Amino acid sequence: MPPAANIPVWRRLFSLDALAPERVLPRSQWLEVILIPLIAIGLGWLSHPQDPLLANAAFPWLWFAPALVALRYGVFVGLVSGALIFCDWLAADMLGLIAQDFPRDFFFGGGLLVLLCGEFSDVWRDRNARMDESNLYVIERLSRLTKRHLLLNLSHDRLEQEMLARPGSLRDALARLRTVVIGDAAPGQLPGVDGLLQLLAEYGSIEATALYVCREDHGKFQLGQIAGSLGEPQPLVEGDELLRLALEKRSLVHIADAEISLERSSNQLVVAPLIASDDTIVGVLAVTKLPFFSLSVENLQMVAVILAYYADHVRVAEDIAPILRRLPTMPVMFAEELARMLRMQRKIGISSHIVAMVFNGPRKDNIPADFLRIKRGLDLYWQTFVNNSPVIAVLMPFASVAASEGFLRRIDGWLTSRYGGNFASLCIDVHVIDFSTRDPLETLAGIIPQ
Repeated sequence: MPPAANIPVWRRLFSLDALAPERVLPRSQWLEVILIPLIAIGLGWLSHPQDPLLANAAFPWLWFAPALVALRYGVFVGLVSGALIFCDWLAADMLGLIAQDFPRDFFFGGGLLVLLCGEFSDVWRDRNARMDESNLYVIERLSRLTKRHLLLNLSHDRLEQEMLARPGSLRDALARLRTVVIGDAAPGQLPGVDGLLQLLAEYGSIEATALYVCREDHGKFQLGQIAGSLGEPQPLVEGDELLRLALEKRSLVHIADAEISLERSSNQLVVAPLIASDDTIVGVLAVTKLPFFSLSVENLQMVAVILAYYADHVRVAEDIAPILRRLPTMPVMFAEELARMLRMQRKIGISSHIVAMVFNGPRKDNIPADFLRIKRGLDLYWQTFVNNSPVIAVLMPFASVAASEGFLRRIDGWLTSRYGGNFASLCIDVHVIDFSTRDPLETLAGIIPQ
């Protein structure tokens, strides 16, 4: 593909990106709103000076302009564009070019066309926004699952090599780190830094390192103060080559990387940005001292996974902390997903459901165990006890009312075929929590008192 500088100007002006860009600035939007109908009005005056509105034509061609604007930007903007046609009629009437009275049918039909086109645009732009948010959620969840899968593989490999040398597994250590991050969550800082650095020293053999706060503002990165350090690290400067390359690649870089030039020096061995699943950078780790044998692909990959795991929990720690304070026995994975669903509900109105079942009958010990064997992969399950009665809460992301009702019908059919009864006969209390009508946290706290 030729570079943009070699493409002719007329081709750039009439390219698909120029005619239909993904993002339109407000100034450009209102420029289009004014220019498109003005061009149509000008063509009407040039082609039919005696009938500039083209009202006597077989088709009201002039309304194409506001209809196009309404399809692109919505009802209100389309009506603003249609108002220019009314101004055109006033100008033609003042010049005496229009003999008949005000053309009510002409403006009524054109305005109705603009309203329909604008409503169509509003509905589909809202649907596209919902789809974009849903796709972003799926991508983030896939990214988290991929990182956890890689973490599991690395954990097993490391356990095979160092089973006798180190007690416990990497998963246990990260579970402790997750608890520290959520328990130490506070706005404006990186929680659990000491636990993270100890974990890196244990599993990455890092001897001297510092963790810096980093913020991204309109594509520019601002390196903040040191959030925590280990050993005696060298300071990380703004112009460091490893830092520049790490932020450009948005990944871990080290001095043995093939892209590192020999002309510029760096007092760091490894620089790694802390990137969450939503591609947000929350900090930068600079390693000054590291054993030579630890500068391997496997060890650096382990460090990158730990940092990504930490960054994910930093992003959600502020949302999870109040949930766990209200319901301390809730699993962290369940609380993470609940916090995301609550944020999606507040942001764009995508509703989710929680189905809570309290088992009280004589078979209350058997039904929950069998029920968990048929659970769906997309839903999250939380099993707890209230007064020695098992309780299972099922979080159903993006589930509509029809989806929750279908889920209950499926479970009711399973109970009938498996135990010969339904919810009522088996003494199972069912609570359906719709995020759009009830506060799920308060409702769960009433069902599962702590």
